[in-house]
Amino acid sequence: MSSVLALKRNASTVRYCFEADVEPAVLPRALELLAKRGLVPARVFAQAIDDALSVEIEVEGLASETAEHVGRSLAQIVGVREVF
Repeated sequence: MSSVLALKRNASTVRYCFEADVEPAVLPRALELLAKRGLVPARVFAQAIDDALSVEIEVEGLASETAEHVGRSLAQIVGVREVF
């Protein structure tokens, strides 16, 4: 069951942080949500430990409405578990 994604925002950066199942499709699906909007992440960090994949994705210059929509969409990806 997916949970709401953590969305942290400073003046110019949105950071999405989530934990997911260690499955090959989770990270590409998350990045695809950005690519469909013509966005390239400023930073991506993913680390698999045991059966959990911790992911942080930073994107610069998103409008708040777009940032919230991407966050809701990321939370719906199959395998996303919880917020850090």
